[in-house]
Amino acid sequence: MTNSLAKQLRDLRIRVGNPSVREIERLLDRQGRNRSMARSTIQEKLSGKSPARLHQILALVAAIAEYGKRNGTPLTPQEVDENTWRAKFVAASGNSDPVSGAGGVAGSENIGGSRVWDATPLRNAGMTDLLDLISQSEGAPLVTWLPHVASEMHRAQMSCESLMEWAGAASPQEIVQCISAFETIFPLPERNSNDPWSDWSPANSATAGTLLRVAAKAQPLRNSPVIVVGLRRADLARYVEKFLTSLACWHLAPSLRSAVKSLQSAELSRDAQNMLTYVGSSRKEDRIIEVVTHFSDYGELTERNAILEGMASDGRRFMVGMDEIEDGEMRDVLMSAIPWADRSDYVALLEKAGYGELAARIELPVYSDEPPF
Repeated sequence: MTNSLAKQLRDLRIRVGNPSVREIERLLDRQGRNRSMARSTIQEKLSGKSPARLHQILALVAAIAEYGKRNGTPLTPQEVDENTWRAKFVAASGNSDPVSGAGGVAGSENIGGSRVWDATPLRNAGMTDLLDLISQSEGAPLVTWLPHVASEMHRAQMSCESLMEWAGAASPQEIVQCISAFETIFPLPERNSNDPWSDWSPANSATAGTLLRVAAKAQPLRNSPVIVVGLRRADLARYVEKFLTSLACWHLAPSLRSAVKSLQSAELSRDAQNMLTYVGSSRKEDRIIEVVTHFSDYGELTERNAILEGMASDGRRFMVGMDEIEDGEMRDVLMSAIPWADRSDYVALLEKAGYGELAARIELPVYSDEPPF
């Protein structure tokens, strides 16, 4: 970090009441383990004695701002804006060759260990500011730079797919942090019960939605409870269904069974059941019965029945089950899960397919003016 940036940080510190290094250390600890710094490190960064990484600057700004808020001397939004500090950092770094820096951006980029992301699209688009930002962010938490890069790419109408594919292999905690940042940048509209698409937006889908879908494929299944709980604790419960549905649609039957065990081991049995229901209601129709059979073979009938109940939520999937399942008990589960309001429609489907005897077993509602007692 240049002396200019160090001076600006010192000025912020004075503006809020000149908190001690010990107090700043305590506030950094409250931000989370990945932002903690030793007192000696804080002193070096504030004095400009040693260069700081971007995530250290952002953490110091956030800690100073928090002190000001508690001390009755709050900083303005412009003074603590992360994008402004990112721009200052990139400008101060003066890195004209982001390819050569350790951990920097090249044709196939090594960012955060051995994982590789091809940042050629940024270079071809002349987005050197983002290349510099990524190059200077080696070792920084993803949340300090990835949401900003994705936001700028989306604004330029560039696909974020490859970036999200790369980010999906990060730690589950970092994934939740990035989802939270995307929710702030691209908030979902409030759900309208009369419009099934009301809680969807293209920008959120391209970032938060894609990252969740990729994480469901790339993360070890033992991490599933960590992501589910992390989303809820970050007040992002609305994304849990998306994550569980992605698990349900992507993994083979043995892996789904492992996911169920992982969720159950974290006292998330309801989420395990919901995920299996999504297998029946959202998975490709020709890939559902294999999962039903797998759980049935292991004698896990509660889990098997959850899948069948999901199939019964849609007439077309229901008929796939009736056509492919010969076991009478399973057929009974399917028929008992038919939505009550749609029973007449299902009767018509069964009769059309030649299942008249089964159709007759479905009791249609009988209305009467007689009192029930």
